[in-house]
Amino acid sequence: MTIENINDSIETSGFQSPMPPTDTVSLATPRTAADFSFPMEPYDIQLDFMKRLFETIENGRFAIFESPTGTGKSLSIICGALTWLMHDSKRPTASTADTVKALTNEPDWVVAFEKRRAAEEDELVDENEKAEAKYKQWVAKTRRSEAMERKKACGRARSLFGGASSVKTTTTTNSATPTGTKRSVDAITEDTSDVDELLVDAYYSDTEEAKHADTDGPVKYSEAVRRLLERRAADKPYYDSDDSEAEDGSGAAANEVPEEPMITKIFYASRTHSQLQQFVHEVKRTLFASRDRIKCVTLGSRTQLCTNDRVRKESGSSVYALNEKCTEMQQQGSKKKKQQRCPFLPTQRTPMFDFKDSIGRKIMDIEELASEGKRLSVCAYYGSRASVSAAHVVALPYNMLLSKATRESMGVSLKGNIVIVDEAHNLVDTVLAIHSVSLDWTTVQALLDMMQMYFAKYWRRLKGSNTVYIRQAIALLKALDKFMKQCDAHVAVMPVNEFLQKAHADHINVYKIDKYLRASKLGRKLNMFSEARSKDEAAASKRERVDKQRSPMANPATAVATFESFMECIGSPNRLGARLVVNASGGGDGKAVELKYLLLDPSESFGEICKEARAVVLAGGTMKPANDAVEQLLPKQRSVSGEEQQQQQPPQYSMLDPANAQIFAWSHVVAASHICAQVVDRGPTGLPLKFALQDQADAAKLREAGNALAALCNVVPGGVVVFFPSYALLRKMHGEWAAAGITGRISKRKPVFAEATSRLEPVEKGEEDALAKYTNQVKRAGSTGAVLLSVVGGKLSEGINFSDDLGRAVVMVGVPYPSLASPELVERLEYYESGGAGCVASKKSGGEFRMGVRARELYEAMCMRSVNQSIGRAIRHRRDYAAIVFLDCRYAEPRIASKLPAWIAGGGNSVVASKPFGPALANIASFFKRDFSGDN
Repeated sequence: MTIENINDSIETSGFQSPMPPTDTVSLATPRTAADFSFPMEPYDIQLDFMKRLFETIENGRFAIFESPTGTGKSLSIICGALTWLMHDSKRPTASTADTVKALTNEPDWVVAFEKRRAAEEDELVDENEKAEAKYKQWVAKTRRSEAMERKKACGRARSLFGGASSVKTTTTTNSATPTGTKRSVDAITEDTSDVDELLVDAYYSDTEEAKHADTDGPVKYSEAVRRLLERRAADKPYYDSDDSEAEDGSGAAANEVPEEPMITKIFYASRTHSQLQQFVHEVKRTLFASRDRIKCVTLGSRTQLCTNDRVRKESGSSVYALNEKCTEMQQQGSKKKKQQRCPFLPTQRTPMFDFKDSIGRKIMDIEELASEGKRLSVCAYYGSRASVSAAHVVALPYNMLLSKATRESMGVSLKGNIVIVDEAHNLVDTVLAIHSVSLDWTTVQALLDMMQMYFAKYWRRLKGSNTVYIRQAIALLKALDKFMKQCDAHVAVMPVNEFLQKAHADHINVYKIDKYLRASKLGRKLNMFSEARSKDEAAASKRERVDKQRSPMANPATAVATFESFMECIGSPNRLGARLVVNASGGGDGKAVELKYLLLDPSESFGEICKEARAVVLAGGTMKPANDAVEQLLPKQRSVSGEEQQQQQPPQYSMLDPANAQIFAWSHVVAASHICAQVVDRGPTGLPLKFALQDQADAAKLREAGNALAALCNVVPGGVVVFFPSYALLRKMHGEWAAAGITGRISKRKPVFAEATSRLEPVEKGEEDALAKYTNQVKRAGSTGAVLLSVVGGKLSEGINFSDDLGRAVVMVGVPYPSLASPELVERLEYYESGGAGCVASKKSGGEFRMGVRARELYEAMCMRSVNQSIGRAIRHRRDYAAIVFLDCRYAEPRIASKLPAWIAGGGNSVVASKPFGPALANIASFFKRDFSGDN
């Protein structure tokens, strides 16, 4: 294992996490597998991994853990983190006497201060215990109260059933009303209610709220009623509010809902739900599940957890439609006859208590949570959210952890808790992507048209400041529409402030409009308005042709949500680490314009996580190179001196203590003799193997790579997975090989299958089909293997297990550097080169980007992370073996070779110096002639 302090290699920052109080006893690191409750005999690296993880959490640090796939990383994370959690729950607190004794030589005021702090700590513990007891008492009381209500309701139902004749009489009496009159009244009521449903509620700005704070109009409401109305207006689920009525008739909130105590927990985040599922299954295998009865809950979207099949069916595949329908069905007392409250959000709390108890008794993955919700007739989506407070482990996808708005909406608080991000090799890119938003011209035009139609019809009936803010939103949309209409076909990158000035929108308060759209839920009203217009036009189309250009949008809520996200981003125009990219193409009716808010600095968003959490751990099988990721993610403290302000110099960043950040990297569990890593610099005919962009047009070099692959297939048993830098090069090489007869030669021994050469190709021609055919061919009895052509960064380069014969060799053709034709990439490199100071040094010459040392480091790191992820598809367990072949001489360069994984680049597995094809092929052939069965 290698350990790196970040300051040994780069100048960057750690973060000051919440450290244990001085009046608590530090936890000793467990030493054995039994101490960690590890379910089997661990590898040495697993035991060391758990120790380092325990110490990282205890010391409140930021750390990166690289443990290759197949080394039991997930189980090591679980046992290491949960062992700390169990020890922390029993952590002894130093007595006041011990505290004073330890401070014998300190001044009196220090001793007095520590005495008070120790007393406050004891008081806090007592308060937590009281809060927990209070909550449990409230749950028991609520269960008893609701049981009595159900009993009374059953009695009333039996009484009502026995008095059916009286009901009939009443109905007959009511029917005496003149039919025409009744129909007329119903029609008027229905029309009025339909319009009221389309109107946004009265809205007041911050200054106006103060004016209305002391008066409720003609009716004076109590504070309790006002809170109730606010919560109902916000569409919060019933169990999320604290508006229970008093049962003692005193009018006081005697039965106010107490807040459920929050225990220290581990937040485990990964990229996909399948990875989260695998993690939960691993937790089930441990003693922490059976002996310690830990509570583990998985958070997911409505798509995974919605229990209402009817709503799912009506929403189709639209995530926005599902969210909107769910929110609508939470409203109580709707005036629309057809709109009913979701039956899986019962009015009583007992069913939700039962759901939470089920999670406490049994650890369930996300599919099991959905099934449990159906069994108990409870919403699993809101049930899982309500279970977070009492959970020891919360598994959640990346987007829920990395977005502050999502964390807040899900009720996720990271304060004092442990955050573990698995499969974190692309974390920087993920943070940037989550906080970058695109808005196209078509959406702007359609939303402007819809909002104008809505406002023209209802502006006289809107209350409060609705008219003001809708007018401002329309003005902003008009400004964007005009700006995009005038854009020539080109790509431009500019600061957000400059964009707002060019769009003549710098006088508009974007922040307030964004706040208004979210608070008023105008998108939902526009959805309903669009549906109403669609019905009207459908009826009108039977009588006459409708103007298609004025047809309503299919889903205005989706457009409004995109518009809101865009405004939230440009609402902070002075942010240094952001740019606005304008991409215009085509002309006339085919003109397309896209505005993209591009975040360049992830430290602000990720820094909030670091400041709240006790410890942050990034784990993965291929984290190397990691230094640039640490520098981009860790928060920086900016300090500007008076002299710098006067001279308008760029602000200087003072780094936090770098000793808080560490990188741990372990070698593979396989023996060094099970890996053959070889760089091939020349092909079979002696042509140099280098596939930079300018070399990819040389047909002779393309054929040389094919001939090299054909020869490799003669000495490699089983499957061979070939990775290309791009889909374009895969198409070009595959076509050239087929024309030259090379593919035919390879296929005589190993059939060739190719990944879809476009992400837009149908599934039957895509990755899943190629992978299935390749797998079946390799596993077929008597098979000599197969060849799979795929792309670095494609679906087959991550998350696919090519163990044993499925990946006896991984061949890298070319070096997958990102394209510098991307303006977003160039802007990111420039920003990184400048040190994130908001200024760009002289990195452009004649309008062309010239890469500096720092930018070159980031550029190479982005490339090699993709390479390492691809070659990590092979060597999946201790007895596995494979050859890693690099068909490009650049992999032998020290700058590139140093960025390869530790299990290849160190410990006897170092990449040998590049060789011509003949000696390299002989070396690989000799490797596969060995008997690997008795090595482990």
